Amino acid sequence: MSNRMPYPKPISMDHGCRVSWYTYDNEADAEAASEAAGHNAEIDERMGFDFGMVVPGYVRKQDDKFIVCIP
Repeated sequence: MSNRMPYPKPISMDHGCRVSWYTYDNEADAEAASEAAGHNAEIDERMGFDFGMVVPGYVRKQDDKFIVCIP
């Protein structure tokens, strides 16, 4: 199994039942988190986890902040 990638420290976090959402105040940290989220989601999927309709690694810009979907 591959090693999980770490995430940059977010300015805030929200947690759901399948994923979390980390908020960043700069695009570079959001892109690094997105890359790590995609990598870590692949590991989880190989172990049988189903993310349903959400997409880990997706970045959304809102109010000058960047919100990343985290597995």
